[in-house]
Amino acid sequence: MPLRVQGARWNKEFLAYPNLCHRHETGSAVMQTTTFQTLRTEHDAERGVFTAWFDSPGKTVNVLDEAALRDLQAVLDACRQAQPLRLLVFRSAKPGCFLAGADLTQLERLSNASEVEQVLRAGQQLFDRLAEFPVPTVAVIEGTCLGGGLEFAMSCRFRVAVHDASTRLGLPETQLGLIPAWGGTQRLPRLVGVQRALEMILEGRRLSAAQASAWGLVDAAFSRAEFEQHLQSFLKERLAGCPLPARRQTLGTWLRDRTGWGQRLVLYMARRRVANKAPHYPALPAALNAIDTGLRKGHAQGLQEERAQFAQVLATPASKNLRRLFFLREKARKVSTWVSEAAPTPRTVAVIGAGTMGAGIAQALAVSGLKVVVKELDARQLEGGLARIDNLFRDAVKAGVLTDDEAHARRGAIRATTEWEPLADADLAIEAVLEQLPVKQDVFRELDRVLRPEAILVSNTSALPVGELAAVTNRPDRVAGLHFFNPVHKMPLVEIVRSRATGDSTLAVLVGLVRQLGKVPLIVAEHPGFLVNRILFPYLDEAVRLVCEGVPVTDVDRAAVTFGMPMGPLELLDYVGIDVAADVARTLSGLSAEPSPTPDQLNAMRREGSLGKKSGRGFYSYRGSRKTRPVISAKGTPKLPPPAGLGQDELSGVQQRLVFTLLNEAVRCLVDGVVQEAWMVDLGLVLGAGYAPFRGGPLQTLETWGAAKCVDVLERLTRHCGPRFMPCEMLRDRAHSGAILSAAGALRTEAER
Repeated sequence: MPLRVQGARWNKEFLAYPNLCHRHETGSAVMQTTTFQTLRTEHDAERGVFTAWFDSPGKTVNVLDEAALRDLQAVLDACRQAQPLRLLVFRSAKPGCFLAGADLTQLERLSNASEVEQVLRAGQQLFDRLAEFPVPTVAVIEGTCLGGGLEFAMSCRFRVAVHDASTRLGLPETQLGLIPAWGGTQRLPRLVGVQRALEMILEGRRLSAAQASAWGLVDAAFSRAEFEQHLQSFLKERLAGCPLPARRQTLGTWLRDRTGWGQRLVLYMARRRVANKAPHYPALPAALNAIDTGLRKGHAQGLQEERAQFAQVLATPASKNLRRLFFLREKARKVSTWVSEAAPTPRTVAVIGAGTMGAGIAQALAVSGLKVVVKELDARQLEGGLARIDNLFRDAVKAGVLTDDEAHARRGAIRATTEWEPLADADLAIEAVLEQLPVKQDVFRELDRVLRPEAILVSNTSALPVGELAAVTNRPDRVAGLHFFNPVHKMPLVEIVRSRATGDSTLAVLVGLVRQLGKVPLIVAEHPGFLVNRILFPYLDEAVRLVCEGVPVTDVDRAAVTFGMPMGPLELLDYVGIDVAADVARTLSGLSAEPSPTPDQLNAMRREGSLGKKSGRGFYSYRGSRKTRPVISAKGTPKLPPPAGLGQDELSGVQQRLVFTLLNEAVRCLVDGVVQEAWMVDLGLVLGAGYAPFRGGPLQTLETWGAAKCVDVLERLTRHCGPRFMPCEMLRDRAHSGAILSAAGALRTEAER
């Protein structure tokens, strides 16, 4: 099955590179080992078991690239020659990863539709060949099993997984603007049912081993401690031809997932759910089309539709932007992007303050395997903080992120105190107290007194000057900001704030810590609000201004969601907390070119006890966790410009005011050197503020619309609404010269160039 990439043909002549073979004795059996480029195989002739171990060279994870697909063809051919052969087992030699999926860098190099078709067809045919293999095949899943990796595993007759926090199974392609196209849209519905398959494909949901077992995606899941013993028992049963225990299914589930009318109903409801998102995320209806075709017309027709839909969405702007963000995220996760060399991560971390943020940070640290000491002012507040931490662990178990045993062990790594002295052995301390400079400075004085001179002190401040915290210590080079976003366990971005005194070695430690937490580091300079909050504040401020002018709360939020934001700005303020937002507004309102009503409005709401979702009342009222109705309103005549056409978009007056104040501030951040390169602005706003991912970030949005048109809109807004919309000089320069914003930094990835 030929497959062409950059003019090179992939085919079954896989012996174009050397095979390294040797034999060694294992007791009375002869074990033959063969090494390929990305795999090694072992043939246990006594039992008739052929085991293939994935091990992509030079990579921390296994990927299905050109060499891996060629090697898999070779393994299947070799197995047919192996005698005796009763069972074929696939495993990974890399800890924490079974198969991470297809190599996207090779996908980016495909130059035309014909090459895309060949790649997809070759993968589908290879996996069909595996599915039809004459002896039982078993995928042993330890760690990540995503995308093409899960499509491969589903092509095996049996699947076994290990209960471990690293084990995750999913098809996240729609998050990249693509669809599964090596048979995933066809096999997953048949394994877990249509309803659950749609959850995984449309939402990018990733399952733990326990969830995968409960859903029928894997046939068995065993604990880490006794995994090898249970695995050998499972393989022995397959060798003996023992059937798997029958899975029980309710009548309702059977009718929904296994009958034609039930499947049609599920697909109809899914199309209704994604209808509003479909224009922004065309991969969602594309995946539904492929699933629908397979269910109605069979596997072969389903694969053909899968290829056609993949090729169609691959070329869309949304997919290009989402794939670009993926590569930028990978770039930000590399140590070399930020520092010259890695540094050892701390072993013990102190967290001062166990409120919402402090508790979230402490729990995240413990989950990553660190020892944690939590300090609070008194026993009552400490008890509340520990209760919050316990709730987070319970939620993690409920969500399948941790097993009961893992949660118990990692919760045991957290100690609690109301005194300073028990913090003395910490390698790093994270302050997460009230967002008030004098309070934080008092904490830093105590930490400087108690901790060893080489320990690092960081603040979780969202806007305050880190240099003024460092100034009260005797170690300014070992002081920085470490700004997490709420909720800590869900938000992937962490801003590392560098003051003028922060040392390179301190940054190296913090980059390593953020990576250990599984999050994305972003080093930012010390400016009010840093990157995300500085850009986000004018947007939130404009939302409050609109309400004060008489625009209904729901209209403001609806305009933002229609543009592509995950929630409206006023609902976001309720979620963050009106009291927290008021403190940030006090710090950042001085950056505006004209007086802002937002600090007074938020402080008035705070005095009334309207603190947002946590108090049951903010811009909206809440019943439990459910938003009910808006409770803030004003009368007036809002200053709204006429609709503006920008590329494929038409923005209402409300949308223009919300979006363009954010875009303008994003360019100003480049001018002020908050970050060094333009791509950091895009990635930071998408990961830290939920900026519409399909648009690729605020600067990518400006590129899409064109600087000249954006300057025209800003000048019109300036005339309608005031000088806060005055276009940034850099944006004016780009409009006049026609240059792109990447002149201020590397906007595009290497793959794009």
